[in-house]
Formats: sequence, C-alpha cells, structure tokens
Amino acid sequence: MKSKKTTLDQFTSIYSHPSAILFRAIEMKTIHQNLEGIEFSHPSLDLGCGDGRIAELIFDQPFTYGVDNGEAKDVGDAVESGRYEKIFLESAEKMSLPDDSVNFVFSNCVIEHIPDNEAVLSETSRILKRGGAFVFTVPSHNFPNYLYLTNKFASWGLGFLSRFYKYRRNKMLNQFHCYSAEDWQQKLAKHGFRIVKHEYYMTQEALMLWDRIALELFFKKILWPHYEKKALRKYLELIRKIAESDKSPEGKGAGLFVYCVKD
Repeated sequence: MKSKKTTLDQFTSIYSHPSAILFRAIEMKTIHQNLEGIEFSHPSLDLGCGDGRIAELIFDQPFTYGVDNGEAKDVGDAVESGRYEKIFLESAEKMSLPDDSVNFVFSNCVIEHIPDNEAVLSETSRILKRGGAFVFTVPSHNFPNYLYLTNKFASWGLGFLSRFYKYRRNKMLNQFHCYSAEDWQQKLAKHGFRIVKHEYYMTQEALMLWDRIALELFFKKILWPHYEKKALRKYLELIRKIAESDKSPEGKGAGLFVYCVKD
C-alpha cells in the first residue's frame, strides 16, 4: 500500500468546521510528501482508526485492521462501512493482536490523547514484525506556544493568562503529551524503534489561524447554531492559501510527522 495525494475539496466534503479542514489539509499533505513512493506491506493496522475516513483518503488500499477504544461516536461508521477486514474495540495500551503480526502501523493524531504512551509504544513494538514501519503524527512541543490567545495574552503582558490558556486548551483537546522530535527519538529507541525521517508541520501563522477560527465559532455558535457554514465561506480561500504554502523550518512546526522502523 502507498500514500496518495489529497485535495482541500476532499476535506470540505468530510468536515464542516474550518479549523478541522485547515489542520487535516496540512497534515495529510505532510504525510504524503514524506511517504510518496514508499510501499508498505500488509498486514497493516490503523491505530486509533475512528471512522476510517482519514486512512481511506491518504492510502490507496484499505488497512487490514483498525484499533479504537470505541469512545468516538464515528467508530460505528468504520464497522458498517467495511473499511477494515477487522476492527478491535480496545485500548491501544493493550491490544489483542499477536506478537510480530503486522508489517505497518499508522496512527493519525491519536497517541497524544492516551495517558500511558509508553504502553502504546511497547504494544506497537510487540505486534510489529522486525523491519516493520510505524508512521504517526502528533502535536509537537510547540503546539501550546503557537496558539492564538497564548500569543495575544503574552503580547499584552498577561503571562499568567497565557500560561493558563495553554494549560486549558490542551485539557480541552485531551492532549496529554506534546513532545519534540528529540524527545520522541529517545522514547522510541527504548522500544526498539529507529526514526527514518521526521518533519515538523503547521507554522505558527497556521496554528494561530486554526485557534482563532475555533474560538470564533465556539462563541458565535451560541447565538447562531449554523455559523459554521458562514465561517467556512469566509475563511475557505485563506485556508486554501495557507494549507498550500505551509512549510515549517526544522523544529518550528506545531505538528510532528514521524516515520520509524522496528530494528
């Protein structure tokens, strides 16, 4: 199986929230640019599969397995759609797949939501065959520092509010971990993984826009429940422009792509 190129229009057909469209478009572009032309073998696993639509968009073949804890409402869509040969409704911290049973594991913005990520890495290493690939995306250590209100409060000299907003936003997003590539290298090495390549994505400009739109919708939807559609029309061209041009210098993006192998 190989990655394939996605378009912004594909995300507007799936998501109604402009912030989700912006983030996914940049994220999927980064994944494809780093994986283009690389062939991955089955059996394959989508770790934290949700409804399976992201994996379906970015790869040219369906995954063998999906694993999800079942808390998300959309997991039922994955079961009904037949996007996977088999779905395990269980925690990624303790999977029922046998040792050395898969060749490729993919995880899109999932690991940061799991408190015990060491258990996830241990389990992923256990089920992967030697030489198998593990590809994942996560928020980087820069994520809380690039948020719109984090920067606004800091520019106004309100450091205590800036720090509180970073804490509160991560809590709202259920993000337990935001690490650098160096941190991930150390964590992965403990479980027998070697990073082949990594890339930071989502510039500060892009994440500030993502956060500003999310805040705008949060408050305006209180009075106008259908404001999402208006906001999408308002921001679509700006989202398109930023998504197409987004390129983060090393160490500077709010998101992190990692491709590693089990030695």
